[in-house]
Amino acid sequence: MLLNLASNAIKFTEHGGVAVIVEPGERANDIRFLVRDTGIGLKPEDQARVFRDFEQADGSSTRKFGGTGLGLAISKRIVARMDGRIAVDSEPGAGATFSFTVPLAPADGAHEFIAPDLSDTAVLIVAAAEIESALLARRLACWGAETSVVACEKSAVALLAKRHWDALLVDYPLARSMIARSDLDALDATRRIVLIRPTERHELPALKERGFTGYLVKPVRMASLAARLTAEDAFEDMAPEISGPDQTDAAATDGKGKGIGLSILVAEDNEINALLARALLTRLGHRPTVAGNGTAAVESWAAARAAGKPYDLVLMDVQMPGMDGLQAARRIRAAETQAGDRPVRMLALTANAQSEDRDACLAAGMDGLLVKPLDRERLREALDAVAARLAA
Repeated sequence: MLLNLASNAIKFTEHGGVAVIVEPGERANDIRFLVRDTGIGLKPEDQARVFRDFEQADGSSTRKFGGTGLGLAISKRIVARMDGRIAVDSEPGAGATFSFTVPLAPADGAHEFIAPDLSDTAVLIVAAAEIESALLARRLACWGAETSVVACEKSAVALLAKRHWDALLVDYPLARSMIARSDLDALDATRRIVLIRPTERHELPALKERGFTGYLVKPVRMASLAARLTAEDAFEDMAPEISGPDQTDAAATDGKGKGIGLSILVAEDNEINALLARALLTRLGHRPTVAGNGTAAVESWAAARAAGKPYDLVLMDVQMPGMDGLQAARRIRAAETQAGDRPVRMLALTANAQSEDRDACLAAGMDGLLVKPLDRERLREALDAVAARLAA
């Protein structure tokens, strides 16, 4: 049901965003799910019939959006079978909120989140994205905070000058503009927290230097938001590429406990997967370099070899746009054979661990396979093996 409602919301939303909200229902053990979008919306007369079989709000022969019109009808039946109810609230041009409520028994051993008490706490949210700012304001209000939301840095600076704020939450693009406009240390806000994408972590040292006291990675997790608004030092757990590797956790050693730090090429087109791999490898005491596709991986391998600093290990994602991991592996192996070089250790990264997938990787010249998402201990074992091979 969530997949259907969320995919519909994305399909009918060209500008703005989509939010999935989960909250307690009115009855005991009831859970309410809401999927909200800023899309085209529905006319009042269309809101009832979209739950019928083969019905769409736009029934014309020239309708813009395709589909069979069965998804909402099936969702309604599933909700009914679960003793629940489904509804829609919408206006044309103002988006739609589809919601359903179902009774769900508490899970055994469920962890209870203890919400912080933010009564008498004033929070200013500065974000251009309506969905993100609304979700933050909603969560903070549930915890008792007084919130104000503005969409531009000029309005934010004006509000900051008028009164004291316990916390300022500002999206990174607007944070840069605020820094250009004023001295953040002079603004009356106890906590100044910047909202960043995972790929913007490298900006954190400069943001800290310019007056921000903490950060949150988008999408913002409830537990992280609570921690940032109560922690004394909100920069204390910065990413490893910011604070430096944890040398006590280095996997590769020379047999005497001395970390040697492998030079590792990571070929991965997914930004989040690349970020996680880089963070994990750095925490394990190594030096990762990320290439975003097969072509870039081959070029990076060749450049390191030409500079006399070849990689100790290549972690090659199998599925990448353009030149995939198998093609890239063949290119590297062919170049090594032609030059008479010692083959670099190369491991495939793939979510598919079937025998035919493993055979394809080995046939392309790879030495083994690691299954995604990366398991820390399996990765550590692979790195230890490479380190031992180099030391031999």
